[in-house]
Amino acid sequence: MRLWDKLAYHYNKKKIPAENAGKYLYYYPCAAENANARIDGHGFIVIEVTEKEWEALIELDRIDYNNEHKYVRHTMPIPNADEDQLTVKQQEQLHSGETDISTATAETFDKRQCFSKLSDNEKRIIALLDEGSTQKEVAKELGVTQGYVSMVKKQAKFNLDYSEYRSAVKSNDGEYIWKCWDQFSRKLAMPLFLDVELEYVISRLHPDDIAHFMHWYYSFGEFIRYSLTYYIYNEDKIKDEITEYLYKASDRELTWFMKNYSNQPALVQIVYIRLIDEFERRRQSGLKSSSKAIDGLLTAVEKLAEKVNMPSEQFYAERIYPIVATIRNKRKRQFYLFYTGKKLTK
Repeated sequence: MRLWDKLAYHYNKKKIPAENAGKYLYYYPCAAENANARIDGHGFIVIEVTEKEWEALIELDRIDYNNEHKYVRHTMPIPNADEDQLTVKQQEQLHSGETDISTATAETFDKRQCFSKLSDNEKRIIALLDEGSTQKEVAKELGVTQGYVSMVKKQAKFNLDYSEYRSAVKSNDGEYIWKCWDQFSRKLAMPLFLDVELEYVISRLHPDDIAHFMHWYYSFGEFIRYSLTYYIYNEDKIKDEITEYLYKASDRELTWFMKNYSNQPALVQIVYIRLIDEFERRRQSGLKSSSKAIDGLLTAVEKLAEKVNMPSEQFYAERIYPIVATIRNKRKRQFYLFYTGKKLTK
């Protein structure tokens, strides 16, 4: 969890009264140019919410914070000689716990690679943005339009994201998977639209298989991270792994696969097969299935529904599904526009 995420979490827990009676402040971390408040140099969107809304948001924050804390507690890296490659500011962030050495070093290398490909004017734009200037301030200082600054920023970000992605794929970097999840948790989006691609893959899995797999992960987030790992890594082994699975599968397993996955793309097939392999690995290691991940989601929704005096089914139908559908459809349209240059018709 990043430093500014922790700041938001702990400020929200204080239940700070807003100017309007009966309402409270809720802090959400965001990019500096979108912020309406700043704390220690970091941007936040601060909104006023009712007490019931505050309680519902805090419950979701608590679940997210605890799940992430559990992961970080078991995966904190030990600093090494790579620290010498970092800037003074990055070293300060490292020792404050805001970032880890592997991620910081990789990001420094990738930024240098991408930076070297930019024109002098583009380099100046990125440098000013990195220093904390807004797009409006950069445009004014350099005498260009905000649209041009935005275009340069987006292209540089894509180049950086793609460079980082290719580096992660080559090394099967587990930290990259967590970075994607961290960004998805904060912005409901992953680099390079990986969230859209993964959504497609998971939507092609049989509902019974998803329900079965979920009983072997401690949270929904862990299931997503493993699924993303199986989707983007070891692409060169996909054909051999599918062939091996079909050769070793029992009659029952083969029948199920042929019925539900034979017509699916290979990337869907391999995610299913690798999830099956992970299930077998956990079972053979002595782990037991558990409904904690599913129960945790259901309990959270039940609590939220109680706050607004709604049955859970109605809350799903009227509150959760419409919001999720709106967000996901927006991401799909952005994905289509980015890769085709055309707007997706409704």
